[in-house]
Amino acid sequence: MIKLITLAAAAAAALSACSSDRPITDPAASLSPSFSTSASASVPNSGFYANRIIVYQATAQVTASPQAAQQLSAGNIVFHIVDPSGNVPAVQLARLTAALPGVGTAGNVLNFIPPPQELGGGKPGEIELGYTGGAWNLQIFHWNAGATVVELSSDTDIFAAVAAGTGTLEVTNILVRCPVINFANLR
Repeated sequence: MIKLITLAAAAAAALSACSSDRPITDPAASLSPSFSTSASASVPNSGFYANRIIVYQATAQVTASPQAAQQLSAGNIVFHIVDPSGNVPAVQLARLTAALPGVGTAGNVLNFIPPPQELGGGKPGEIELGYTGGAWNLQIFHWNAGATVVELSSDTDIFAAVAAGTGTLEVTNILVRCPVINFANLR
């Protein structure tokens, strides 16, 4: 029973975090009787990639297992950051809401955007302007009680926080499709 509630909350967090038109501070608050594990439409949402702000759209789906989500995502991860009470820390949202006040955010972090050579052209290290999405496995970073909460805006930041013992990662069975629609800050 607890595992089912946890998976439902994680799916709600993915949908809310990736498809909201307003800031999300409590991912579980969006649970409702009409909850669905996938969304047919999504809206712009801001987050981070490599310490830079990006804008993307997303929908989520529940897979059979965390292993299935990891396999389907081919190593792509979207990290959702929560404090010990399960809320997105204000510091995680501050830079995003200041830079893009009209765009919803949950402060999520994408670990990888395929370079153009993997999409059929371009030079190593370049970002593909026409990139239209992929699949990411939702993983939730939980800050430990008593830890000093800071903005985490790259996978390096997140893995360093885990290695330092200030938080833990929860791998979910949720697959998120997040086409990136604004790379302006990566140029």
